[in-house]
Amino acid sequence: MSVRSMGLALTLALPCLAGCVSVPLSTIVRMSTFDERDFAQLDPGVLRVKITLPQGFVLDAARSWLGVDIDSPAGVHHGEFKLDQESTERTEISAGMFAGTAPATAYTLKLSQPSRNEFRALQGFVSRGSPGQITIRVVPILSSFPDDVASVKVWIDLLLSQSQGYFTLVNGADVPMEQIRAASKGV
Repeated sequence: MSVRSMGLALTLALPCLAGCVSVPLSTIVRMSTFDERDFAQLDPGVLRVKITLPQGFVLDAARSWLGVDIDSPAGVHHGEFKLDQESTERTEISAGMFAGTAPATAYTLKLSQPSRNEFRALQGFVSRGSPGQITIRVVPILSSFPDDVASVKVWIDLLLSQSQGYFTLVNGADVPMEQIRAASKGV
């Protein structure tokens, strides 16, 4: 796979996230060689997003979405793809360097059937011209959360192909609750 002039920017848009996002260096390196041919070969039926939240925070899968923005000489395209919940799994997350683990829930989401068709159309757009930049965003919306917390840690993993498995997009990013509340209420 050759590296072309296209760059892939991985952006997490946790409701208007302005704070720090922890994207692992391995993800940055892995995606640095991702180009439009790789994007065109993705199978929308395989794509998965895994969002892990601490206990007490509940994901609203029906309102959460995957976004792909493409800026190219052929034009700008914004894709917002709805997600369906595939499964949930109880898990453990790091509670801090010296605190051990804490209970959490991992939500596995897939593109909805209509969104798979829209994603294929976006792949066609990419194949018509060499994109300058592709930005991938994951926007999780919560249906319930504790009232008394100032922030929440979020983990997001992405599956682009079965053979390569999941890779971490966001590793325990601390998201201010005022942003979560605003997005979850549709503000």
